[in-house]
Amino acid sequence: MISLKKLLNAAMLLCLLLTLPVLARAEEARDVTGACTLTDSGGFVETSCLLDGDMETGSTSPEAGGEFTLTAPEGLGSAYVLFDVEYGPYTVIDDAGTEVTVEGSELLHQYLDLEAMFGRCPQGLTFRFEAGQVKLLDLYLFTPGQVPDWVQRWEKPVEDGADLVLFSTHCDDEQLFFAGVLPYYAGELGDRVQVVYLTNHRNLTHIRCHEALNGLWAVGVRNYPVFGSFGDYYCKNKKNAYSLLEQHGAPQELLLGYVTEQLRRFRPLVALGHDLNGEYGHGAHMLYADLLTQAVEAAADESQFPESARRYGVWDTPKTYLHLYEENPIVMDWDRPLSRFDGMSAYQVTKQLGFPCHNSQKEQYYWYFNWNLSMEDHATDIRRYSPCNYGLYRSTVGEDVEKNDFFENLMTYDQQAQAEAEAKAAEEARLAEEARQAEEEAARQAEEEARRASAESQAAAETAAEHLRQTPGPALWIAILAAALLLTAGAAWMLLHKQK
Repeated sequence: MISLKKLLNAAMLLCLLLTLPVLARAEEARDVTGACTLTDSGGFVETSCLLDGDMETGSTSPEAGGEFTLTAPEGLGSAYVLFDVEYGPYTVIDDAGTEVTVEGSELLHQYLDLEAMFGRCPQGLTFRFEAGQVKLLDLYLFTPGQVPDWVQRWEKPVEDGADLVLFSTHCDDEQLFFAGVLPYYAGELGDRVQVVYLTNHRNLTHIRCHEALNGLWAVGVRNYPVFGSFGDYYCKNKKNAYSLLEQHGAPQELLLGYVTEQLRRFRPLVALGHDLNGEYGHGAHMLYADLLTQAVEAAADESQFPESARRYGVWDTPKTYLHLYEENPIVMDWDRPLSRFDGMSAYQVTKQLGFPCHNSQKEQYYWYFNWNLSMEDHATDIRRYSPCNYGLYRSTVGEDVEKNDFFENLMTYDQQAQAEAEAKAAEEARLAEEARQAEEEAARQAEEEARRASAESQAAAETAAEHLRQTPGPALWIAILAAALLLTAGAAWMLLHKQK
């Protein structure tokens, strides 16, 4: 007999064997950037800085493009490529000569699943850029497995309906004046959240877009933001902001068309914008808030900006909130613990994870960070420019009653889809039940008819038999024949109805 100990050992061995594939798939990828050898064959400048992990440095190719080759003896499962500015299609070639074109994308930070691209983990990799000059900031290489959480694997902007669109003037406003919004709705709830910036800051610096991406990723945003093409200028008031932007090629009509297009493109259930007074008085904040109040009307009118109307259709935004708006006020609770962030509050996530990514702004705006963010432990402690205070500027779904949630009187797109699926399932179940009941009723009626026909046939037979006993001679045989025909007809009728 097999002992209990042997059975237990065999069971444990079997469990181990079954879990090995899972463990293998769950293995963390190792960063082997430092162990890779980079060979420039296309004229890049300072290619060594591509592997130094410093976004402040980078390498630029010649005007006609260029290429370089990486070798990694351990094999490469993935790559993380940081572009200084957006680039068109480029080619990645493995050490077996297989070429894969990475299509043009708006992504500055791109994750490449090399194992999926080539069906293997190459030990050599060539990047070829033929769409003109390219500037790369950093390149990270990993072995097969799960890459670290800091590696950004961006999804495309929300094209199938955004639950919330945040209109942030600058890269960092989303972490300062709108502190708490993104960690809660995007990170904790997993809603479809889209951030749309007015400026990309490139008239001053390229680094702030990268800081914005790092900050958004840290607080749970997964859909890539939209960066406007308008310059960053300090403006003393709204009039000054409109004037400065017009001087630099962006008249008010162009700006309004931009915001209107974003509303039509993303079809938000909730649009969120700046204080009409520009928080601390920044004219560009005033301008962006003013544009949003105009755009929510224009986006619903097909005669306004017809090109974007033809491309995306019109959209009447159900709810529009403005920061610090005094009419129809609501107060958001950003101090409740979030399960997604190990008990940190939405405010703490912004304060400790989001804004610190904006290294270039820590010194320039220390006054605000120290005053409002660093010195306060809770969002409710912030009195001036409180990130908790909003007002319902416009609504097509009625006024708020609870006044503590942007989505009061609304269901998110996923909730709508779930409700529709449940309603469809309920309707299908109702129709199936009706069909079942109809079938049962038909069977019952058929059974009753069969019993009635049988009874009638039997009665007729008995009557015929009695008549036969009283009828002499040939008439007897006629009666017998008639009775037989009657019985046969009755049986046939019953059989026919049972088959139905």
